[in-house]
Amino acid sequence: MDARHICYFFTLAGYACLVSCIASHVATMAFNSGTTPASVDRPYDDVDRARCPAPGAGFEQIAAASPDGILATDANYVILAWNAGAERLLGYSAGEAVGRSLELVVPNVASAPADRPVCLRAIRRDGVQVPVELSLSRWTEGGMPRLGAILRDASERHRAEETLRNAAMIDALTGLANRASLDAHLAEIAEAERSVTLLLIDLDGFKEVNDTLGHLAGDLILAEVARRLRAHILAGHFVARMGGDEFVVLIEGVANPMDGVWLGETLIDAIEQAITIDDAMVTVSAGIGVACSANGSLPAELLADADLALYKAKRGGRGRTQLFTSDLRLRIMEKGLARAELASAWAGGQFELYYQPQVMLGDGKLCGAEALLRWNHPVRGVLAPGAFLPLLETDALAMSVGAWIIDEACRQTAEWRATVFPGFRVAVNLFALQFKSGDIVSEVTRALARHDLAPDALELEITENTILKSDERILRQLNRLRDLGVGLAFDDFGTGFASLSMLRHYPVSKIKIDRSFVSGADVCQKDRSITQALVHMADGLGIEVIAEGIETLEHHALMLSQGCGMGQGYLYSRPVTARTFHALSRYGDQDRRAAV
Repeated sequence: MDARHICYFFTLAGYACLVSCIASHVATMAFNSGTTPASVDRPYDDVDRARCPAPGAGFEQIAAASPDGILATDANYVILAWNAGAERLLGYSAGEAVGRSLELVVPNVASAPADRPVCLRAIRRDGVQVPVELSLSRWTEGGMPRLGAILRDASERHRAEETLRNAAMIDALTGLANRASLDAHLAEIAEAERSVTLLLIDLDGFKEVNDTLGHLAGDLILAEVARRLRAHILAGHFVARMGGDEFVVLIEGVANPMDGVWLGETLIDAIEQAITIDDAMVTVSAGIGVACSANGSLPAELLADADLALYKAKRGGRGRTQLFTSDLRLRIMEKGLARAELASAWAGGQFELYYQPQVMLGDGKLCGAEALLRWNHPVRGVLAPGAFLPLLETDALAMSVGAWIIDEACRQTAEWRATVFPGFRVAVNLFALQFKSGDIVSEVTRALARHDLAPDALELEITENTILKSDERILRQLNRLRDLGVGLAFDDFGTGFASLSMLRHYPVSKIKIDRSFVSGADVCQKDRSITQALVHMADGLGIEVIAEGIETLEHHALMLSQGCGMGQGYLYSRPVTARTFHALSRYGDQDRRAAV
C-alpha cells in the first residue's frame, strides 16, 4: 500500500474492534512517505479498546489483505490513503486515487451518515457504477478534520435483493407482473391522476380443460396466454396476472374508450388460436371487461367497474368484450336482492345438510362423513355451495346458518352413533365469521351437550383464510376446542399460502390433501411426490391424513400405497341426503370393500 497513511478502519463484522486502535495509533501508519505522521488529537473511542488487538504492523497486513476498500480523506474529501482492496473494487491505483476528490468516485459521500453503514453507488475507473456498502468515521488529526471509509462490494447482495423484489412482484408461472405489482402500479397512476384504461380478462373454457387434461396442461395454457398477451400489446402497456385464469392489461393516456374494446377484441382473437399440448389441439377463449378512468379513480373502483363489465360479457357468451357503463351498477342491486333471497331461504327452512362418506382406505370401511350445505331453492332446485356460499359467508346470516350446521350435524351424528355406527365422526365446515364472534367454543359445547355427543365425534374444518389471519383470539378458540376433544382438520392443505410452520403453532389434528393433487397423482410425478411428502410429514407430526377427490380405483390404490389412512370422493359416494346416507351406513360397507 503506497498511500501516505490510513487514518481509519471500520468493518461490518470482524474488524469493529480495530476502530479505536487505528484512530489512536494513526501515527504508526506512514505507508509511503517516511515522514513523521501527525498525532491524533481526539481518537475515535466508541469501541471497547480492551477487546482490540495491539496496533502496528499487523494492521498494515490486514489493510493490505482486506478485500474491502479502505481509504482516508481530508475535510474536503481529498483522498489521502487508498489500499489494494479499493484498487480492486474501483480500478484506480493508489497513485491515481491519492489527491483526487472522493466525490468523483462516490458522488453521494457528503450526505452519507457516519453512524451506520449505507448502501450507494460508486463509479469505477471505467465508468461503470457498482453498488457498495459504505462505512464512515470522522476524527481530528493535528487539529484537522479527517474522514476514514470502508467500501464493500455489495453487488452480490444487490443481485439477491433484486431477485427477491422480482419474486415478490412477478407471477412465477407466467413471468407477468402479479397482483401486488398491479396494485402498486394502479396506486401510482391514481396518485398522479393519470388517465388509464383497464382490461380485465377471464378465460372461457379453462376450467373444463384443466379438469380434463390436468393442472400441468392448465399451467401450460396460462403461460401461453401470457406470452400472447405480451406479444399483442404495445411497449409501455402493463400486463399482469391477477390470479387463477384472470389477467389485466393497463393502457395509459387513451382518449377514446373504444380503443380498449378494440384491443380486447384483438387479444381475444390471439387467445382463441389453438394451443398444442401433447399432440392435442386445445382451444380456450376469453371474456373481457373494459373500464376507463380519466382522472385517476381509486384502483378498487376501477377494478370493480371492469368486473361488472366482465360479468356482462360473460353472460353474453364466450369471446366477448364489454365496456363499462353506469347502468351496469344495477348488478349491485341484484346482489342486494340475492341477499334478501338468502334471508328468505333461512326463514323458510330451505337449507339442508348432505353427507359425503369418508372411508378407511385399508378395508373400505365407513368411518365418518363430511357435512355439506345445500339450498333447496324453490325455482332453481338443489344448489351446491358454489352457487351461494361466496355471498352467504360475507353476510351476517352466516352466524345463524353456521350455528345451525353445527347443531344439526351433531344431532344427526348422535342418532347414527346410537342406531347404526357407534364410532361415526362428522366433519363440519366453519365460516370465518364464526371465529370473529368469539362464541364458537360455546356454540360447539352447547350442541354437544344438547345431543349428548362425545366431543371426538365432531371434527371442525378450517381453511387457510382462517389460519393466515394469525389472530391470537382465533388461536385461543382453536386450542380450547382441541382441549375439549373436538378434532380440527386443515381443509385443502397445500393449495395456498399457509406455511408448514403453521402446523406447529395451530392445534390441527388432521390435514385434508386437496383433490387437485390427488386427481393428478396417478399420472403426474410432481403431484405424486407432493401427496407422498404430505403423508410423510403428517405421520411425523402425529397428524391424521385424509385424501379428497378419490374418484378412481387407481387414486385409491396410490393413496393407500403412500400410507394415507382415509379417503373421500366420488369413488365411494357423492354427497347425499341424510336418509340416503343412512342406507349407505347400514348396507354400504360390503359394497365399498368389494369395490376397493
